Amino acid sequence: MMYARMPELTEADRLTRLPMLDLSTVSIFPPKVAESTHPERIILGMLNGRPVYRILPSVGRWFSIYADDGSAAGELNVNAAIQSAASFSGRTPSALSSAGEIRDVDQWTVYPASRVFLPFQIINGNDAQHTKYYVSAATGAVYLTTTLRGRFLAWCGAIPHWWYITALRSNNSMWHWVMIVASGWGVLMSIFGIAAGIMRYSPSKRYKFPGPRYSSVPHVGMKRWHYILGYGFGFITFTWILSGLFSMNPGSWSPGPDASLAEVHTFAGAPLSSVAFTTTPKEAWSVLRQCLHLKEMELIMFNGQPYYIGRESPFNARLLPAAVDAPSCLTQVPLNSLVTASRRVGGEAAPVSIDTLNSYDSYYYDRKFQKPLPVVRVRLSDSKGTWLYINPKTALIQARYTERSRWERWLYNGLHSLDFPFLVYRRPLWDVVVIVLSIGGFALSITGIVLTIRYFQKSFKKRRQTLRRA
Repeated sequence: MMYARMPELTEADRLTRLPMLDLSTVSIFPPKVAESTHPERIILGMLNGRPVYRILPSVGRWFSIYADDGSAAGELNVNAAIQSAASFSGRTPSALSSAGEIRDVDQWTVYPASRVFLPFQIINGNDAQHTKYYVSAATGAVYLTTTLRGRFLAWCGAIPHWWYITALRSNNSMWHWVMIVASGWGVLMSIFGIAAGIMRYSPSKRYKFPGPRYSSVPHVGMKRWHYILGYGFGFITFTWILSGLFSMNPGSWSPGPDASLAEVHTFAGAPLSSVAFTTTPKEAWSVLRQCLHLKEMELIMFNGQPYYIGRESPFNARLLPAAVDAPSCLTQVPLNSLVTASRRVGGEAAPVSIDTLNSYDSYYYDRKFQKPLPVVRVRLSDSKGTWLYINPKTALIQARYTERSRWERWLYNGLHSLDFPFLVYRRPLWDVVVIVLSIGGFALSITGIVLTIRYFQKSFKKRRQTLRRA
């Protein structure tokens, strides 16, 4: 879990592998069908050599419309999916083959967020890594890649740790409650074990064993090892299980670190509407491609005004106003505009502080250093104690913390992953600490399992002897 989790396609890798954006043939704007679906997102990209609008409606799944003639792209067939995977991987289409289509999530796409990209065409890489490409038939783009090594490591760590068995995880509500009940039971058992150990400890060494030997611990053999390990690692085991429970957000006590859809809309100042864009995609493309190696463009609203975001990588993006004559690339949004948008999220609450962060802090951080910097942190004086972390290059909220979600950050990430500022970036010290504690917790668990098995064996033997006497 420290080094390999579920297979994923990072945003950096996705953008790196995208073809260069070419909107020279765009003739349809705005896409009429987009407005009727009340779009949440509209992204311009390439699909097998043609410009395409990828649209996520407010209700439903992504769909695609060709921007050169306005025709619906429809769901990709096998050949088109192979072509898309070949473009992504840099290999020839003849080297790839189809592994079939799935119309519901499988073991590697069990996340609820995957459903808006269904169905998937699965393409075999036929390489030494046994790569599989999941091509979204809705967007025509590669959504996920997995390798034999990645799948194996997931079965060793992430799947048993998170109980990501398809039949369970695909039912999000059932998985949620199973995890809460299981971790809650673990918390109670840990408390009872720690309490029993404390109550039975004798500072005066009153426990006498055969021979001239006294002890503070009333056990020998495996029980004694379990007791000693409980003293050494019982508390950290308890905090790991407790923090796992907090990660499930029982009772929805914390809103988490992500801005809600309502907050995103409030920050934007207006719902996304393509008809508000007076600068056409072709005009925007001709400007943005002079500022960066353009891979995709997205239509957004900010402070009630339309903008294009041009992306080359997560760290290299530019904004372009879409309601002015002769627009030019913006290096970043003016600070006062970000504060105005932030205040709306907090019900016009005044900011307590405004800071531009060029490095991570205790809440906006990333062990893999993939989250974009700089960000503007706006701390508001609203009743929730809202902190917004905003990317000034894209005018998008990167994270939102309320007082409760800041507590969750320490009760979950802090206790579960030991993501404390004094430790998290001091590697390999962090690795050594977590590995040692994990080994201790593992040994404690093994002794508990062995003792449990022995108890049931002994109980079964006694019952069988009682039945024989009867």
